[in-house]
Formats: sequence, structure tokens, C-alpha cells
Amino acid sequence: MKNTLLKTSLMGLFCLISTFIFSQGMKEPAKKYQVKIRVYDKETQEELTGAYLKLINLTKNKLADSTVVLDGYATFTLERGFDYDIVGQRTRYLTKRANFNAACYLQDPQKVFCIAGIEIENMSRMGGGTDLIEGAIGMKRIKLNDVFKVENIHYDFNKANIRPDAAKELDKLIQLLTDNAGISVELGSHTDSRAGADYNISLSQKRAEAAVDYIVNHGKIAKTRVAAKGYGESQLINKCADGVNCSEVEHAANRRTEIKITGYAVNGVPIDIK
Repeated sequence: MKNTLLKTSLMGLFCLISTFIFSQGMKEPAKKYQVKIRVYDKETQEELTGAYLKLINLTKNKLADSTVVLDGYATFTLERGFDYDIVGQRTRYLTKRANFNAACYLQDPQKVFCIAGIEIENMSRMGGGTDLIEGAIGMKRIKLNDVFKVENIHYDFNKANIRPDAAKELDKLIQLLTDNAGISVELGSHTDSRAGADYNISLSQKRAEAAVDYIVNHGKIAKTRVAAKGYGESQLINKCADGVNCSEVEHAANRRTEIKITGYAVNGVPIDIK
């Protein structure tokens, strides 16, 4: 099963407008938000009791709160004017990083707050300058050989050097590997069918190695956790093989970078994740 890596939410970045959210005629936004989070398994939809949630104040660069989900929900109090990450962790699950930006009104006065990675289920006014936001965070179980497509890793034609725009995407992979210290992955690079098969294998291997070198050197990730693999044109995802007339868009679909989970360990002990 393939998923887009590090999508912050199925809904994307969802900015909430003050005049749209609350219709009680309030003129002033809340000074605080009580955020009630439900954590669930994205595949089975079951609630994940025992998940550990951290609230990180990005504005102050410090841990603001943390808790374990024991009764179905975790509740945090956030203050207006600050940007927060909510990080969910549980054994055998990929760490989930969501964002609640209670300061985005500083860039756009029409916005009350902005969220990513949190599914809003209910909103209400509690009084005393506090709004209640009820939402959910879905977490994905770690499975051997699960493959995630990495968006926007582009290379100059016929080259393997890491461009600045590709570096930004690789920084997200560094965050993934930092958040999930127990996983090992393969970084696979794929080409389209143009040029010879042997040449494409060589080029894709060089590109994969360049990406891994960036992750290891810039992210301080152990090289034993990230393997480079060039697949060339051997795993096309559409009809565009040699001799087939295809558009540039169709060829571009085959030029992709993917991450495959190859192992998982807890405290150094390998865990069966088949």
C-alpha cells in the first residue's frame, strides 16, 4: 500500500475563519484553547489507548505538556499567540506530528487558528475566554515493506546532485527518522524508461546514494538505518515502457523517490512487524 509521506492531514492545511466558526456574535477570539484529542488506528479505526502525546511550543522551542491517553482522550490547554506541535507516539506505530498554530492570525487577521494533521470533530465556546476544540489524530501501524512515495524530490536532467528544493523534502525525511528512531528504511530512486536500462540503473543508484548521504550528513542519522537502492526503470507504475508513446506527465510519474520500511527495533531489540 502506498501513501504520500508526511501528509499533514487528509484535509490538508485547514485554516479556520473566526466569522465562520462561531455564530454567537462574539467580537473577540478566545485567549485559550482547550484541545481534546482522540487517537485512533488509521487502518482499523480503533482507539489507541496508551498512546503518548507531547505538546511542543514551537514559538518557545520547549515541551509544554505531555500525557498518556488512558480514557480515550488527551486534553491540552493552548494559548493564543503561540504555535504548537502535538506529537503522538506508540510502540509499533509511526510517530504522528500534527500542528495547531494559534498565532497564524498574525499573518492573516481573518484567521483564528490553523491546523494540520488534526481532524476537527466539534468546536464550542466554554466561556471565560476559552474555546473547546475536539479532534482526532490517526496513527499508522508500522509494517515491513510498507512503501511511501516522497513528493517533490527533483533532480536536474542527467544529474544526481541534491537541489535546494529537494533538500527541503529530504529534511522532512530526516524529521521522520528522528521521530521514529527504531525504524530502518530503504530509499529507492526510480527513473522513466527513456535512456538505456543499464544507464538508468546507474543514474538512479547515484541519486539514491546522494539522498542518503544528505540524510546521514545533515540529519546525523546512522547510515546503518538508511539504505540506498537504484531501481532505474525496472518498476514502472504505468504503461510507459520502451517504445511506448507517452506524455511528459506520464513519464514524470515514473521518476519518483520512495521510502520502504525494512526493519523496526525497540531499545535495540528487533521487532517482528510483518
